[in-house]
This record gives sequence, C-alpha cells and structure tokens, in this order.
Amino acid sequence: MKRYIKHLMKGAEIRTDHFLRSQDKNPESLQYGGMHGDVAEAKTTIYHMATALSVYFKEDSRFYRNEALFDAINLACGFVRRMQRENGSFDYPTCNFQSAADTSFCFKRLILGYRLLEKYGTDGDRTEVLKRKYLVIMHDALKAIRDGGFHTPNHRWGITAALMQGANLFAEDEAFADSLKKRAAQYLAEGVDEDEDGEYAERSTGNYNAVVNNAMFAIGQETGEELYYDYARKNLNMMLLYIDPDDTIFTQNSSRQDKGRAEYADKYFYQYLYAACLGDDGVFDSAAHKIVKDNMERGDIAPDCFPVIMTHDEMMKHEFTGYGFAESYRKYFRHSGVLRVKKEEYTYTVLNGKSSFLFFKTGSTAVCVKIGESCCEKRNFVPKTMEVNEQGCVLSEAFDSWYYLHFNEPQNTSDWWEMDQTKRKKLLPERLNTRLEIRELPEGLELHLKADGLKGLPLRLEICIPAGTTVENEHFYMKAEAGSGMILRDGCLQVKDGDRELVMGPGFGSHEFKGHYSGEEVNDSGFTVYCNEYTPLEKVFKICVK
Repeated sequence: MKRYIKHLMKGAEIRTDHFLRSQDKNPESLQYGGMHGDVAEAKTTIYHMATALSVYFKEDSRFYRNEALFDAINLACGFVRRMQRENGSFDYPTCNFQSAADTSFCFKRLILGYRLLEKYGTDGDRTEVLKRKYLVIMHDALKAIRDGGFHTPNHRWGITAALMQGANLFAEDEAFADSLKKRAAQYLAEGVDEDEDGEYAERSTGNYNAVVNNAMFAIGQETGEELYYDYARKNLNMMLLYIDPDDTIFTQNSSRQDKGRAEYADKYFYQYLYAACLGDDGVFDSAAHKIVKDNMERGDIAPDCFPVIMTHDEMMKHEFTGYGFAESYRKYFRHSGVLRVKKEEYTYTVLNGKSSFLFFKTGSTAVCVKIGESCCEKRNFVPKTMEVNEQGCVLSEAFDSWYYLHFNEPQNTSDWWEMDQTKRKKLLPERLNTRLEIRELPEGLELHLKADGLKGLPLRLEICIPAGTTVENEHFYMKAEAGSGMILRDGCLQVKDGDRELVMGPGFGSHEFKGHYSGEEVNDSGFTVYCNEYTPLEKVFKICVK
C-alpha cells in the first residue's frame, strides 16, 4: 500500500481544497461545501469533514495540523448542526425529508470523523471541543434513525449499521443504547436480501451493492458476527463476474439509477482491501490492487476512502501480492436471470425478461441486441424463458394476438374508463412464437432467430452500436450518428471503433418498418442497424471480433 497512500492522500487533499473553496466567508452562511446542485444539504459537508480530518492528521499532508483547516472543519460542524432538524434527522433535500436512511448515511461519515479525532487527536481542548460537537450531532441523529422509516432495501442496512455503531458508541447510556439495539434487531430479523450467488435485491452493481457491503462490514465489526462479513465477501466475489473487458462494471441489470452507467470499480477498492486484510486466497488482494493501481495510472482522482483507511492500521500497512480481475468466467445467475460470460476476445451478457436482452462487448466497444415486434400493445421481444447450456443459451417467448369482444351483460355505464375491461372476453386469432438461440464462437456470437405462428408481422432484429463509430462494407462508408440508423439488406457490415473492429451479418431487409408507435423504445444515444423480415422467418446473424 505504501506507493498508493500518497495517491489516496492526494485525492483527499483535492477534495479538501474544494471544501475550503466552497465555504462562504460569512460564518452564518449555509454554504459550507454543502450544496447538492443548487440546494444546501448537510451530507456533502459531513463527507468533506471526514476527508478533511484525514489529511489534517496525516503527517506528510500539506494540510497537516493546518489551523485554518481545523477552523473550517469547526465552522462546518456548526453548519451541520444548523441543518439538523429538531428530531435529529437530516434531509436529502431533492426528495427525502426527515429521512432516517439519509441520516444514517450521514452518521456513517460522522462516526468516521469522530474515530479519526479519537485515534489521532492530540490538540487538547481544540480536539475535545470538536469531539463533543460530533457526539451531540450523532446522539440526536441516532434518535431519528431509530424512530424513522425507509424506502428501499439498502436503507435498512444503512440504518441498522448506524444503530449498532451508535449503541456501542453510547454504551454508557444503557437505556438509549438498548433502544438502538432493539430497533436494529427488528431490521436484522427480516433477513439480509442476498441470494446464494451474492446478489442483493436491488441488483445495483454500480452503486448500492457497495452501500450494502459497507453496512455489512460495519455490522460485522460492531457485533463480532462473521455472518455479516460473509454477506459482503460473497457480494464482492459476485462483483468480479460483473467486470467487463475494459474494467468497467456491467450495470444494465440494475433496478436503480445506476442502470446503464459505465463506471470503474473505484468505490469498491477499500472493500476489497478490507476483505483482503480479513484474509482471503488472493482474489480480493488482486482486485484491490488492480483498482487502485489502474486508477492512479489513468490519472483519475483517488476514491474517497482515505478516512476509512486512516482508521485501520492493517489497511494502511497492507502489502499487495497479486494484481488483476478474473481473466475468464461463465456464470448463470438464476434468480436474476442473468448469464455472464467472459472469453479471451469478448464478454457477453444475456438478460431474461428484458427487451434489451443481449450485450456484447470487446474492449470498451459495446453492442446491444433487441428484437422489435409490433403486435397489439407489444413492441419488443421480451424473453420469458432462458435455457442455459455450455455454449450459450436459448431465449423464447410466445405472445397472443388479441382483440376485445363485446360485453354480454350491461355494464351500467357508457364511460370506457369506468368499465372493467378485465371482464371482457378476448378473441385470440393467432400466436407469435419467437425463439433465439445464442451460440458462442471463438471470435463472437452466432444468433439463430426463428419466429412463426402469426404470419406477416414485420419483425426487426436491432443491433445498437455506439455513436461515433464508422460502419462500412465494400459498397459504402459512413459515420454512425446518435439517433440514426440503417437497414442492412444483405451482406456483412464492418463496425470500427478506434483500433477495434466488429463484423456483423449477413443482413436481411424485406421491409422498411422500424417502429413508430407509442411506447416504442428509441435508441437516441446510439446508432441502430436493422435487419428486417416478415414472419414466419428463420435467420442466422453473427457478431464477431475481427
């Protein structure tokens, strides 16, 4: 870790510079680094305070024992107190008010700052006064965390971790500590929402997995129960199977706001490091090393975890022995209906129950595959079954074309919206059966598409490629523009993205319908290659790395 401590410290210093610059000179101002957009909030300031304390106490930091910085932290602490509601809660002012969950996230960094003060504080009265301010804020915050509610699954564990930390912090106040433990026990009685593959309910690889892991580690630390460490370890193992060839995290299966967002695994760095310090077979050590080394070599700001590492001597002193993520994997996540496969040349992901059901990636070049099927309210093929085999999988769906029939009995209203349409009988003239078999090749994938039953439906195989790439064959050359597309009627297409090249085809184009109904999904950010045919049809299409 020695060579990376300076990098992590520099990241903390950059954030501390921002903290200082954002402070208004008026001590009564609410803008002490605490702006979320144009809205003042306490959380941003609380996070900055912990980061600022870490460099204040680090001997070789340019902020070491800096009086101006300490005064700024002290003033910011006053701002946080003014932003705290009478019941002890903090708002997430863009949507959550008097929020126990958001207060627990604030508490996470408040206790981190307090632990830095306890571990490194030698400033006599100055440090002691600041510690007392922290204790007052945290004590009131715990009341709100204890008595409040939550919205989402991860909120429960942020709340529980704060309650357990608070119970141990204020152990001398036995009645208060006991009330915190009792509330925490009620949350823990629900059971942790992790399946045998290590996936939490929200499936949020880009964000909330890290939030829950943090909480599980904290609960493990406070209770001494290995079970909670195991929850985090299992998820960290799972996360290694969600890393794409360009080292970004696959997020398309998330049920939260990180869906589709490409991010490096920086926020997991300290979690892999901590898991490695707890003991592992080298997997966590290698992952932690790769994350921080690559972050530094990319020239990115270090992840905001220096305060965490400063409170753990074993993390500060850790010596890395490995480097890297899994070179290959094949894993079917049965509960979430996700197949993840990483091979030498490419990675692909299949999602059951999603209209964007196939993602193919080589390097940072990503391709998404969909099938357009406009019939009644239907707009896309959405696989209902997925059969996984050693060389790929088979997706299938059956859909009935239908029409309402008249009511056989009076409905006592002529208002369409008042009628109970579920009581109508339906006419079901034909059924559309769609089957797609995905077969692995050394250089890519072979898609075997078959659709029958309903005749004459203008089906569309849609290949969504990144805007800015070039598409060409022996007859043309063009730049792929966002929101645009083309029909590949015949032959193959070369897609070039920097030094990477894909070959896809052969195309087919018996019609020009690309969809235009309400509810149609539009690929505004990328370029779409269409292959169009009427049902019944049976086609083979390849996507390969050249």
